[in-house]
Amino acid sequence: MTKTSIQSAVKDYKRPELICPAGTPASMRVAVQAGADAVYCGFQNATNARNFPGLNFTPDEMQKSVIHAHENDTKVLLAVNTNPPAGKTQLWKDAVDLGAKLGVDAFIVADIGLADYIARCHPEIRLHLSVQAAASTPC
Repeated sequence: MTKTSIQSAVKDYKRPELICPAGTPASMRVAVQAGADAVYCGFQNATNARNFPGLNFTPDEMQKSVIHAHENDTKVLLAVNTNPPAGKTQLWKDAVDLGAKLGVDAFIVADIGLADYIARCHPEIRLHLSVQAAASTPC
């Protein structure tokens, strides 16, 4: 490689995005201060696959954490990555609507119906498929 081609390759290099889990407001602050490009987290309810005592965010904590993350150029991805029981989707829709209101940058979802809701009601917000989702074929 010539010096020019090496310089061109370095110029075109895009570093990977560092996305960190944030199970608590304290761990989110640490991830943000450590330079994470994005953090993912969830509310303290059944919408989050990591809904365990002592983890996750109240709405007030989420609001403060989103503000802090954005002040430090860090994106917030809200995990709404469980499947609602049949006919009982309101908690999941409320979590999405609250996340949108608080300014999250993306949603991580497992349920295709919730993905459709987000795409229709909040099309400006990125949508990611969670590893909690399953895909199958008849083959």
